[in-house]
Amino acid sequence: MKKAIGFLLALIALGAGAWAQQGAEALVADGAAYLGSFFKDKFDVRVAVVRFENGSELGDLAMQKIYQMLVSRLEGEKNIQLKDLLVDFSDGRGVFNLSQSDGLDFLIELKLIQNKSKTGLGLTVFSRLQDRVVAVKYFEKAVSKGEMDLLQARNFAFSALGFSKQLEFESKKHLMDIQSIAGADGRMQYYFFYPDEIIIYVANETRLEKHFQFKLKWSRPFFPTRHPEGKLLLFRSAQDLVLTAGSNFSPYSQVLAFRAGQWQEAGQVDFVPFRLVTMNQNPYLVGGRYEEGRNFFKDRVYFLPFAMPVASGGAYQKKTCPAMAMDFSEAAGQLQAVHVIDRDYAYRLFSPGFEEMKPLAERRGASLAALDGEWLAMSDYSRTSDQLYFLDIRDGGLRPAYAGKVDGEVQFIAAGNWQGTRGFWAGVLQAAPGAGMERLLVQFWGKRDE
Repeated sequence: MKKAIGFLLALIALGAGAWAQQGAEALVADGAAYLGSFFKDKFDVRVAVVRFENGSELGDLAMQKIYQMLVSRLEGEKNIQLKDLLVDFSDGRGVFNLSQSDGLDFLIELKLIQNKSKTGLGLTVFSRLQDRVVAVKYFEKAVSKGEMDLLQARNFAFSALGFSKQLEFESKKHLMDIQSIAGADGRMQYYFFYPDEIIIYVANETRLEKHFQFKLKWSRPFFPTRHPEGKLLLFRSAQDLVLTAGSNFSPYSQVLAFRAGQWQEAGQVDFVPFRLVTMNQNPYLVGGRYEEGRNFFKDRVYFLPFAMPVASGGAYQKKTCPAMAMDFSEAAGQLQAVHVIDRDYAYRLFSPGFEEMKPLAERRGASLAALDGEWLAMSDYSRTSDQLYFLDIRDGGLRPAYAGKVDGEVQFIAAGNWQGTRGFWAGVLQAAPGAGMERLLVQFWGKRDE
Protein backbone atom coordinates (compact mmCIF):
# COMPACT_ATOMS: atom_id res chain seq x y z
CA MET A 1 0.00 0.00 0.00
CA LYS A 2 2.79 2.43 0.90
CA LYS A 3 4.53 1.68 -2.39
CA ALA A 4 1.30 2.57 -4.22
CA ILE A 5 1.01 5.81 -2.26
CA GLY A 6 4.56 6.74 -3.19
CA PHE A 7 3.77 6.01 -6.84
CA LEU A 8 0.64 8.18 -6.61
CA LEU A 9 2.64 11.11 -5.28
CA ALA A 10 5.22 10.63 -8.04
CA LEU A 11 2.47 10.72 -10.66
CA ILE A 12 1.04 13.88 -9.14
CA ALA A 13 4.49 15.46 -9.28
CA LEU A 14 5.03 14.47 -12.90
CA GLY A 15 1.58 15.65 -13.93
CA ALA A 16 2.06 19.02 -12.28
CA GLY A 17 5.49 19.61 -13.77
CA ALA A 18 7.46 22.27 -11.96
CA TRP A 19 5.30 22.47 -8.87
CA ALA A 20 6.61 19.20 -7.41
CA GLN A 21 8.99 21.00 -5.05
CA GLN A 22 7.63 24.55 -4.96
CA GLY A 23 3.86 24.38 -4.80
CA ALA A 24 1.10 22.60 -2.92
CA GLU A 25 2.99 19.32 -2.62
CA ALA A 26 5.99 21.15 -1.12
CA LEU A 27 3.63 22.75 1.38
CA VAL A 28 2.29 19.33 2.33
CA ALA A 29 5.81 17.88 2.43
CA ASP A 30 6.94 20.60 4.85
CA GLY A 31 3.97 19.97 7.12
CA ALA A 32 4.46 16.19 7.08
CA ALA A 33 8.21 16.53 7.68
CA TYR A 34 7.59 18.78 10.66
CA LEU A 35 5.12 16.34 12.18
CA GLY A 36 7.46 13.42 11.51
CA SER A 37 10.24 15.28 13.31
CA PHE A 38 7.94 16.26 16.17
CA PHE A 39 6.91 12.64 16.80
CA LYS A 40 10.29 11.01 16.07
CA ASP A 41 11.16 10.48 19.76
CA LYS A 42 7.76 8.98 20.51
CA PHE A 43 6.70 5.40 19.80
CA ASP A 44 3.39 4.12 18.40
CA VAL A 45 1.57 7.40 18.98
CA ARG A 46 -2.07 7.52 17.91
CA VAL A 47 -2.70 10.65 15.86
CA ALA A 48 -5.53 12.11 13.76
CA VAL A 49 -6.47 15.32 12.02
CA VAL A 50 -9.69 16.52 13.67
CA ARG A 51 -10.07 19.99 12.17
CA PHE A 52 -9.27 21.43 8.74
CA GLU A 53 -10.44 24.89 7.67
CA ASN A 54 -9.94 26.74 4.40
CA GLY A 55 -9.30 30.45 4.10
CA SER A 56 -7.46 30.22 0.78
CA GLU A 57 -8.56 30.53 -2.85
CA LEU A 58 -8.71 26.76 -3.26
CA GLY A 59 -12.04 24.92 -3.43
CA ASP A 60 -13.37 22.03 -1.37
CA LEU A 61 -12.21 19.35 -3.84
CA ALA A 62 -8.65 20.71 -3.77
CA MET A 63 -8.75 20.68 0.02
CA GLN A 64 -9.65 16.98 0.01
CA LYS A 65 -6.68 16.29 -2.24
CA ILE A 66 -4.27 18.24 -0.05
CA TYR A 67 -5.57 16.37 2.96
CA GLN A 68 -5.12 13.01 1.19
CA MET A 69 -1.53 13.89 0.26
CA LEU A 70 -0.75 14.78 3.87
CA VAL A 71 -2.34 11.58 5.18
CA SER A 72 -0.42 9.52 2.61
CA ARG A 73 2.87 10.97 3.82
CA LEU A 74 2.05 10.50 7.49
CA GLU A 75 1.09 6.86 6.90
CA GLY A 76 4.75 6.30 5.98
CA GLU A 77 5.96 7.33 9.44
CA LYS A 78 6.78 4.12 11.32
CA ASN A 79 6.20 5.52 14.81
CA ILE A 80 2.77 7.02 14.04
CA GLN A 81 -0.55 5.18 14.13
CA LEU A 82 -2.62 7.51 11.95
CA LYS A 83 -6.41 7.40 12.06
CA ASP A 84 -8.06 8.94 9.00
CA LEU A 85 -11.37 10.37 10.24
CA LEU A 86 -12.35 12.67 7.35
CA VAL A 87 -15.93 12.17 6.19
CA ASP A 88 -16.34 15.16 3.88
CA PHE A 89 -15.01 18.60 3.05
CA SER A 90 -17.70 21.18 2.28
CA ASP A 91 -18.27 24.91 2.70
CA GLY A 92 -14.61 25.46 3.55
CA ARG A 93 -14.49 23.07 6.47
CA GLY A 94 -13.64 19.41 6.97
CA VAL A 95 -16.21 17.12 8.55
CA PHE A 96 -14.64 14.47 10.79
CA ASN A 97 -15.99 11.36 12.45
CA LEU A 98 -15.09 12.38 16.01
CA SER A 99 -16.91 9.35 17.45
CA GLN A 100 -13.83 7.39 16.32
CA SER A 101 -11.37 9.66 18.16
CA ASP A 102 -11.36 7.81 21.50
CA GLY A 103 -7.92 6.65 22.49
CA LEU A 104 -5.99 9.19 20.42
CA ASP A 105 -2.80 10.63 21.89
CA PHE A 106 -2.54 13.77 19.73
CA LEU A 107 -5.06 15.85 17.77
CA ILE A 108 -4.01 17.93 14.76
CA GLU A 109 -5.77 21.07 13.51
CA LEU A 110 -5.00 22.51 10.06
CA LYS A 111 -5.88 25.75 8.33
CA LEU A 112 -5.05 27.09 4.86
CA ILE A 113 -4.91 30.85 4.39
CA GLN A 114 -4.22 33.14 1.42
CA ASN A 115 -1.40 35.65 1.81
CA LYS A 116 -1.31 37.68 -1.41
CA SER A 117 0.21 35.32 -4.03
CA LYS A 118 1.15 32.64 -1.50
CA THR A 119 -0.82 29.94 0.28
CA GLY A 120 -0.07 29.26 3.93
CA LEU A 121 -0.61 26.16 6.03
CA GLY A 122 -1.11 26.60 9.76
CA LEU A 123 -0.64 23.53 11.94
CA THR A 124 -1.51 23.01 15.61
CA VAL A 125 -0.85 19.87 17.67
CA PHE A 126 -2.84 19.22 20.84
CA SER A 127 -1.75 16.61 23.40
CA ARG A 128 -4.64 14.85 25.12
CA LEU A 129 -2.33 13.50 27.81
CA GLN A 130 -0.97 16.96 28.68
CA ASP A 131 -4.31 18.62 27.89
CA ARG A 132 -2.65 21.52 26.08
CA VAL A 133 -1.32 22.73 22.73
CA VAL A 134 2.21 21.40 22.32
CA ALA A 135 3.16 22.70 18.86
CA VAL A 136 2.21 25.50 16.47
CA LYS A 137 3.81 25.88 13.03
CA TYR A 138 3.19 27.86 9.86
CA PHE A 139 4.44 27.18 6.32
CA GLU A 140 3.98 29.25 3.17
CA LYS A 141 4.44 28.49 -0.54
CA ALA A 142 3.47 30.02 -3.86
CA VAL A 143 0.72 28.05 -5.59
CA SER A 144 0.29 29.04 -9.22
CA LYS A 145 -2.98 29.14 -11.16
CA GLY A 146 -1.94 25.99 -13.02
CA GLU A 147 -1.43 24.18 -9.75
CA MET A 148 -4.82 25.33 -8.50
CA ASP A 149 -6.48 24.12 -11.71
CA LEU A 150 -4.87 20.71 -11.30
CA LEU A 151 -5.86 20.44 -7.65
CA GLN A 152 -9.42 21.44 -8.44
CA ALA A 153 -9.80 19.02 -11.37
CA ARG A 154 -12.27 16.28 -10.49
CA ASN A 155 -10.27 13.42 -12.02
CA PHE A 156 -7.66 12.70 -9.38
CA ALA A 157 -7.48 8.90 -9.43
CA PHE A 158 -5.09 6.78 -11.51
CA SER A 159 -6.34 3.46 -12.87
CA ALA A 160 -3.08 1.70 -12.02
CA LEU A 161 -3.72 2.46 -8.36
CA GLY A 162 -7.48 2.10 -8.27
CA PHE A 163 -10.03 -0.61 -8.93
CA SER A 164 -10.12 -2.29 -12.32
CA LYS A 165 -12.49 -4.68 -14.05
CA GLN A 166 -10.80 -8.09 -13.88
CA LEU A 167 -13.57 -10.42 -15.03
CA GLU A 168 -16.73 -10.19 -17.15
CA PHE A 169 -19.15 -12.82 -18.45
CA GLU A 170 -22.84 -13.18 -19.27
CA SER A 171 -25.29 -14.73 -16.79
CA LYS A 172 -28.91 -15.71 -17.06
CA LYS A 173 -31.34 -13.01 -15.97
CA HIS A 174 -32.61 -12.31 -12.45
CA LEU A 175 -29.30 -12.92 -10.73
CA MET A 176 -29.75 -11.15 -7.36
CA ASP A 177 -26.53 -11.60 -5.42
CA ILE A 178 -23.11 -13.29 -5.40
CA GLN A 179 -21.22 -14.48 -2.32
CA SER A 180 -18.15 -16.67 -1.91
CA ILE A 181 -16.48 -18.79 0.75
CA ALA A 182 -13.66 -21.34 0.89
CA GLY A 183 -14.83 -24.94 0.55
CA ALA A 184 -13.62 -27.95 2.55
CA ASP A 185 -10.84 -28.49 0.00
CA GLY A 186 -9.65 -24.88 0.36
CA ARG A 187 -10.91 -23.83 -3.07
CA MET A 188 -13.15 -20.77 -3.29
CA GLN A 189 -16.79 -21.50 -4.05
CA TYR A 190 -18.95 -18.81 -5.65
CA TYR A 191 -22.68 -18.82 -4.85
CA PHE A 192 -25.00 -17.24 -7.44
CA PHE A 193 -28.42 -16.44 -5.99
CA TYR A 194 -31.42 -16.65 -8.37
CA PRO A 195 -35.11 -16.43 -7.31
CA ASP A 196 -35.67 -20.20 -7.46
CA GLU A 197 -32.20 -21.68 -7.03
CA ILE A 198 -28.60 -21.23 -5.97
CA ILE A 199 -25.81 -22.29 -8.33
CA ILE A 200 -22.36 -22.91 -6.88
CA TYR A 201 -19.26 -22.44 -9.05
CA VAL A 202 -15.54 -23.04 -8.56
CA ALA A 203 -12.77 -21.18 -10.36
CA ASN A 204 -10.67 -22.82 -13.06
CA GLU A 205 -8.03 -20.27 -14.10
CA THR A 206 -10.08 -17.38 -15.58
CA ARG A 207 -13.36 -19.34 -15.80
CA LEU A 208 -16.12 -20.35 -13.41
CA GLU A 209 -17.25 -23.97 -13.65
CA LYS A 210 -20.54 -25.23 -12.21
CA HIS A 211 -19.97 -27.32 -9.10
CA PHE A 212 -23.46 -27.82 -7.62
CA GLN A 213 -26.94 -26.32 -7.58
CA PHE A 214 -30.07 -26.68 -5.50
CA LYS A 215 -33.63 -25.36 -5.57
CA LEU A 216 -35.14 -22.93 -3.07
CA LYS A 217 -38.57 -23.40 -1.50
CA TRP A 218 -40.20 -20.17 -0.38
CA SER A 219 -42.80 -19.88 2.38
CA ARG A 220 -46.21 -18.43 1.61
CA PRO A 221 -47.44 -15.78 1.18
CA PHE A 222 -45.55 -15.20 -2.04
CA PHE A 223 -45.52 -11.54 -3.13
CA PRO A 224 -45.63 -10.83 -6.89
CA THR A 225 -42.84 -8.52 -7.99
CA ARG A 226 -41.69 -7.06 -11.29
CA HIS A 227 -38.03 -7.08 -10.31
CA PRO A 228 -36.90 -9.85 -7.95
CA GLU A 229 -34.24 -8.71 -5.50
CA GLY A 230 -32.52 -10.51 -2.66
CA LYS A 231 -29.46 -10.93 -0.46
CA LEU A 232 -27.34 -13.97 0.30
CA LEU A 233 -25.19 -14.51 3.42
CA LEU A 234 -22.58 -17.24 4.00
CA PHE A 235 -20.65 -17.92 7.20
CA ARG A 236 -19.30 -20.77 9.31
CA SER A 237 -20.73 -21.62 12.73
CA ALA A 238 -18.93 -24.37 14.66
CA GLN A 239 -18.81 -27.28 12.19
CA ASP A 240 -21.60 -25.98 9.97
CA LEU A 241 -21.56 -23.87 6.83
CA VAL A 242 -24.62 -21.63 7.15
CA LEU A 243 -26.48 -19.92 4.32
CA THR A 244 -29.30 -17.38 4.55
CA ALA A 245 -31.29 -16.29 1.50
CA GLY A 246 -33.84 -13.46 1.62
CA SER A 247 -35.89 -11.73 -1.06
CA ASN A 248 -38.54 -9.12 -1.78
CA PHE A 249 -41.10 -11.77 -2.81
CA SER A 250 -41.31 -13.73 0.47
CA PRO A 251 -41.72 -12.44 4.05
CA TYR A 252 -39.29 -15.06 5.37
CA SER A 253 -35.63 -15.69 4.63
CA GLN A 254 -34.45 -19.27 4.41
CA VAL A 255 -31.69 -20.54 6.69
CA LEU A 256 -29.81 -23.63 5.51
CA ALA A 257 -26.88 -25.57 6.96
CA PHE A 258 -24.53 -27.85 5.04
CA ARG A 259 -24.37 -31.15 6.93
CA ALA A 260 -23.51 -34.72 5.92
CA GLY A 261 -22.85 -33.57 2.36
CA GLN A 262 -26.19 -31.84 1.77
CA TRP A 263 -28.04 -28.61 2.47
CA GLN A 264 -30.61 -28.95 5.25
CA GLU A 265 -33.24 -26.55 6.59
CA ALA A 266 -32.11 -24.86 9.81
CA GLY A 267 -34.92 -22.34 10.42
CA GLN A 268 -36.18 -19.08 9.00
CA VAL A 269 -36.17 -15.38 9.90
CA ASP A 270 -38.65 -12.64 9.08
CA PHE A 271 -36.10 -10.19 7.65
CA VAL A 272 -33.23 -10.34 5.15
CA PRO A 273 -29.84 -10.94 6.84
CA PHE A 274 -26.88 -8.97 5.48
CA ARG A 275 -24.14 -9.72 8.01
CA LEU A 276 -23.22 -11.70 11.08
CA VAL A 277 -21.74 -9.18 13.53
CA THR A 278 -20.53 -9.44 17.11
CA MET A 279 -21.81 -7.19 19.85
CA ASN A 280 -20.89 -7.63 23.50
CA GLN A 281 -19.16 -10.87 22.44
CA ASN A 282 -22.44 -12.29 21.08
CA PRO A 283 -23.17 -12.96 17.39
CA TYR A 284 -26.17 -11.32 15.72
CA LEU A 285 -27.77 -11.60 12.30
CA VAL A 286 -28.21 -8.03 11.07
CA GLY A 287 -30.39 -6.98 8.16
CA GLY A 288 -33.50 -5.28 6.84
CA ARG A 289 -37.01 -6.09 5.66
CA TYR A 290 -38.29 -5.41 2.15
CA GLU A 291 -41.56 -3.60 1.63
CA GLU A 292 -43.77 -6.48 0.46
CA GLY A 293 -43.23 -7.05 -3.27
CA ARG A 294 -41.28 -3.81 -3.68
CA ASN A 295 -37.64 -3.04 -4.38
CA PHE A 296 -36.87 -1.03 -1.24
CA PHE A 297 -36.33 -1.77 2.45
CA LYS A 298 -38.44 -0.47 5.30
CA ASP A 299 -37.05 2.05 7.77
CA ARG A 300 -35.71 -0.49 10.28
CA VAL A 301 -32.55 -2.52 10.87
CA TYR A 302 -33.03 -5.82 12.71
CA PHE A 303 -30.64 -7.54 15.15
CA LEU A 304 -31.36 -11.19 15.90
CA PRO A 305 -29.22 -13.18 18.40
CA PHE A 306 -27.79 -16.06 16.42
CA ALA A 307 -28.06 -19.67 17.57
CA MET A 308 -28.76 -22.93 15.72
CA PRO A 309 -31.46 -23.76 14.85
CA VAL A 310 -32.43 -20.20 13.92
CA ALA A 311 -35.90 -19.11 15.04
CA SER A 312 -37.75 -16.06 13.76
CA GLY A 313 -38.77 -13.53 16.36
CA GLY A 314 -36.88 -12.00 19.25
CA ALA A 315 -35.02 -9.47 17.11
CA TYR A 316 -34.65 -5.92 18.29
CA GLN A 317 -34.65 -3.06 15.81
CA LYS A 318 -33.18 0.37 15.12
CA LYS A 319 -34.74 3.11 13.01
CA THR A 320 -33.05 4.39 9.85
CA CYS A 321 -34.98 5.43 6.71
CA PRO A 322 -36.62 3.60 3.78
CA ALA A 323 -33.74 2.39 1.61
CA MET A 324 -33.29 1.45 -2.02
CA ALA A 325 -29.99 -0.14 -0.98
CA MET A 326 -28.29 -0.76 2.34
CA ASP A 327 -25.17 -2.43 3.71
CA PHE A 328 -23.13 -2.58 6.89
CA SER A 329 -19.40 -2.05 7.24
CA GLU A 330 -17.64 -3.89 10.01
CA ALA A 331 -14.17 -4.25 11.44
CA ALA A 332 -13.12 -7.39 13.33
CA GLY A 333 -16.76 -8.51 13.36
CA GLN A 334 -17.93 -5.27 15.00
CA LEU A 335 -20.45 -2.93 13.37
CA GLN A 336 -18.68 0.16 12.06
CA ALA A 337 -21.34 2.06 10.07
CA VAL A 338 -24.62 1.68 8.19
CA HIS A 339 -24.58 2.84 4.55
CA VAL A 340 -27.93 3.68 2.97
CA ILE A 341 -29.31 4.95 -0.33
CA ASP A 342 -32.75 6.34 0.45
CA ARG A 343 -35.82 6.41 -1.78
CA ASP A 344 -34.70 9.73 -3.29
CA TYR A 345 -31.45 7.97 -4.30
CA ALA A 346 -29.45 10.09 -1.87
CA TYR A 347 -26.60 8.51 0.06
CA ARG A 348 -26.95 8.58 3.86
CA LEU A 349 -24.61 7.38 6.59
CA PHE A 350 -25.42 6.15 10.11
CA SER A 351 -23.02 5.52 12.98
CA PRO A 352 -22.92 2.21 14.95
CA GLY A 353 -25.27 3.96 17.41
CA PHE A 354 -27.63 4.78 14.48
CA GLU A 355 -27.01 8.50 14.65
CA GLU A 356 -27.14 10.01 11.16
CA MET A 357 -23.83 11.50 10.07
CA LYS A 358 -23.10 13.99 7.31
CA PRO A 359 -21.90 12.07 4.22
CA LEU A 360 -20.45 13.35 0.95
CA ALA A 361 -22.37 16.37 -0.27
CA GLU A 362 -24.94 15.58 -2.97
CA ARG A 363 -23.74 11.98 -3.34
CA ARG A 364 -26.43 10.00 -5.16
CA GLY A 365 -26.59 6.38 -6.22
CA ALA A 366 -28.71 3.30 -6.75
CA SER A 367 -26.76 0.30 -5.39
CA LEU A 368 -23.96 -0.09 -2.87
CA ALA A 369 -21.91 -2.64 -0.91
CA ALA A 370 -19.24 -2.47 1.78
CA LEU A 371 -16.05 -4.55 1.80
CA ASP A 372 -15.15 -5.20 5.43
CA GLY A 373 -14.43 -1.87 7.09
CA GLU A 374 -12.22 -0.61 4.27
CA TRP A 375 -14.04 0.07 0.99
CA LEU A 376 -17.48 1.11 -0.19
CA ALA A 377 -18.66 0.68 -3.78
CA MET A 378 -21.64 2.67 -5.07
CA SER A 379 -23.27 2.88 -8.46
CA ASP A 380 -24.40 6.05 -10.16
CA TYR A 381 -28.08 6.68 -10.83
CA SER A 382 -28.21 5.97 -14.56
CA ARG A 383 -29.82 3.41 -16.85
CA THR A 384 -27.57 3.47 -19.92
CA SER A 385 -24.13 4.75 -18.94
CA ASP A 386 -23.58 3.91 -15.28
CA GLN A 387 -20.53 4.37 -13.07
CA LEU A 388 -19.04 2.62 -10.08
CA TYR A 389 -17.57 4.79 -7.35
CA PHE A 390 -15.10 3.32 -4.87
CA LEU A 391 -14.68 5.07 -1.53
CA ASP A 392 -12.18 4.53 1.27
CA ILE A 393 -14.08 4.05 4.57
CA ARG A 394 -11.19 3.05 6.83
CA ASP A 395 -11.20 4.61 10.31
CA GLY A 396 -14.79 5.76 9.80
CA GLY A 397 -13.97 8.15 6.96
CA LEU A 398 -15.55 8.41 3.52
CA ARG A 399 -13.05 9.41 0.84
CA PRO A 400 -13.44 9.03 -2.95
CA ALA A 401 -10.73 6.76 -4.33
CA TYR A 402 -11.63 5.81 -7.90
CA ALA A 403 -14.48 5.80 -10.42
CA GLY A 404 -15.02 3.34 -13.28
CA LYS A 405 -17.45 3.65 -16.19
CA VAL A 406 -19.99 0.89 -16.81
CA ASP A 407 -21.84 0.31 -20.08
CA GLY A 408 -25.35 -0.48 -18.85
CA GLU A 409 -27.28 -0.24 -15.58
CA VAL A 410 -25.86 -1.69 -12.38
CA GLN A 411 -28.50 -3.98 -10.83
CA PHE A 412 -26.62 -4.98 -7.68
CA ILE A 413 -23.17 -4.77 -6.06
CA ALA A 414 -21.73 -7.42 -3.73
CA ALA A 415 -18.44 -7.47 -1.85
CA GLY A 416 -16.30 -10.53 -2.51
CA ASN A 417 -13.10 -11.82 -4.04
CA TRP A 418 -11.81 -13.39 -7.21
CA GLN A 419 -8.66 -15.53 -7.35
CA GLY A 420 -7.36 -14.08 -4.09
CA THR A 421 -8.11 -10.45 -4.98
CA ARG A 422 -10.65 -8.62 -2.83
CA GLY A 423 -13.17 -6.38 -4.52
CA PHE A 424 -16.76 -6.14 -5.70
CA TRP A 425 -19.11 -8.11 -7.95
CA ALA A 426 -21.54 -6.11 -10.07
CA GLY A 427 -24.57 -7.32 -12.00
CA VAL A 428 -25.00 -5.07 -15.05
CA LEU A 429 -28.10 -5.01 -17.25
CA GLN A 430 -27.12 -4.12 -20.80
CA ALA A 431 -28.96 -3.68 -24.08
CA ALA A 432 -28.48 -6.63 -26.45
CA PRO A 433 -28.85 -6.87 -30.23
CA GLY A 434 -32.52 -7.03 -31.19
CA ALA A 435 -35.55 -4.92 -30.35
CA GLY A 436 -36.14 -4.76 -26.60
CA MET A 437 -33.49 -7.38 -25.86
CA GLU A 438 -31.34 -7.24 -22.75
CA ARG A 439 -28.56 -9.30 -21.23
CA LEU A 440 -27.09 -9.51 -17.74
CA LEU A 441 -23.32 -9.22 -17.39
CA VAL A 442 -21.40 -10.21 -14.28
CA GLN A 443 -18.29 -8.12 -13.57
CA PHE A 444 -15.65 -8.30 -10.87
CA TRP A 445 -13.77 -5.13 -9.91
CA GLY A 446 -10.63 -5.74 -7.86
CA LYS A 447 -8.03 -3.51 -6.27
CA ARG A 448 -4.74 -3.70 -8.11
CA ASP A 449 -2.36 -2.57 -5.39
CA GLU A 450 -3.35 -5.22 -2.82
